[in-house]
Amino acid sequence: MTENKKDKTVDLEENAVNDTEKDISEGSKDVSSKAKGITDEAKSFISDVSDEASEAMGKAKNMASEIADEASEKLDNLKEDVGEVFNDAKVKAKELAGDAEEAIAKAKVKVQDFMKDEKVQAMKAEASEKFEDLKEDVQEATEKAKAKAQELAGEAEEAIEEITKKAKGFWSKLFGK
Repeated sequence: MTENKKDKTVDLEENAVNDTEKDISEGSKDVSSKAKGITDEAKSFISDVSDEASEAMGKAKNMASEIADEASEKLDNLKEDVGEVFNDAKVKAKELAGDAEEAIAKAKVKVQDFMKDEKVQAMKAEASEKFEDLKEDVQEATEKAKAKAQELAGEAEEAIEEITKKAKGFWSKLFGK
């Protein structure tokens, strides 16, 4: 009977070991299955995040490109406007110079007609002096107008250069070039 007890004990122990092995095997399969599920979820999440990041990067690039195009267009328009102002200033200065010269020519004709009059002969010297003063004033005004036009042109060129530098700096910062 002792041997029977021993056999039963051994059988019980073997059954316990077999049950434990089955539990371990099932637990291992269960853990492996759960790990695979978690891994699959992680891969899916990473893929989704990667897709969203790619999409966001594409949108950012498109937006940057649109901003660059708009800024470039505005810079071109500004250059064109400044060029027009510069040209207008040159034309106006030439017109002023032409008007001044025309005024001088008309004044000379009137003075000559006036000088032929008998009453004026006595005042000829005084009128001649005043005419020379007027001529100097007109020439001075013409020179000032030309100088102002050149100053405006210089300022316009400086403004264009400054805007161009700022735009280049902006694009350099924006695109890292």
